[in-house]
Amino acid sequence: MERALVTLTPSEAKRLIGKAVAMMEPVKSAMKRGTIIICLGTTNAFVAEEIIGKEIKEKGNFAIGIITPRGTCITNPNRRMKELVIRDGKVTELSMKDVLDELGPDDVFIKGANAIDPFGNAGVFLGSHTGGTLGMSIGIVLSRGVRVVVPVSLEKMIPYPIGEIIPRVGNRRFRYSMRMPVGMMLLPGEVVTEVESFNILFGCECFPIGGGGVNGGEGAKCYLLEGENLEEAWKGIMKIKGEERVLAEEENCKSCNMQCWRFARSDA
Repeated sequence: MERALVTLTPSEAKRLIGKAVAMMEPVKSAMKRGTIIICLGTTNAFVAEEIIGKEIKEKGNFAIGIITPRGTCITNPNRRMKELVIRDGKVTELSMKDVLDELGPDDVFIKGANAIDPFGNAGVFLGSHTGGTLGMSIGIVLSRGVRVVVPVSLEKMIPYPIGEIIPRVGNRRFRYSMRMPVGMMLLPGEVVTEVESFNILFGCECFPIGGGGVNGGEGAKCYLLEGENLEEAWKGIMKIKGEERVLAEEENCKSCNMQCWRFARSDA
């Protein structure tokens, strides 16, 4: 059994996950005949690039909620892109609202997450007072049997069950908050982390064995890979090394309509 030790930065991990999601059978099938909705998110910016084969130059604009050194926030809406709706392999100008009522089991809904727990459950922050993207869509998506794919890096691993977190949070529960207070929702779907991605792309087993870093490696993870022939995996990994980090422009608090100050005091 051959083994390899691999270290990926957050952006490199997102690139890996993007490539894996694009290779999933439900996604490839929907690209031929079906609808794919790619919701906004920095990981999904990489997913979108791999699916449509076109670069998104400013990936930070393909996101709404973000986490910055100052706390939880949102991107500048004046620069923000909209979600992608792909029909029969072609990118359309349609919005999610335009196609929600037409979705079915042959279609795919791709939504990133803010947390993943040790049991493989994914959680999404809810900053909007109406539930945001998921508040509008998830009930319809699940009732129609649409395939839900959740790309999320193990960078976002938390040590507690998502189910224990949800009743403790909410954007009107916090006395203090560094920027935008949030709630959380369990996101049902097929979770795709680095572990699943290495298996989808290269057929090898992946074991996360450490994390952290300095000199630009902050948030990086170390992985043990096992397989009969790791040469293809090693070559593939070398192609994504050096992926640039994602930068995003925060919304100006003075013009932001989230009104964080109404629900939690922010001293950050």
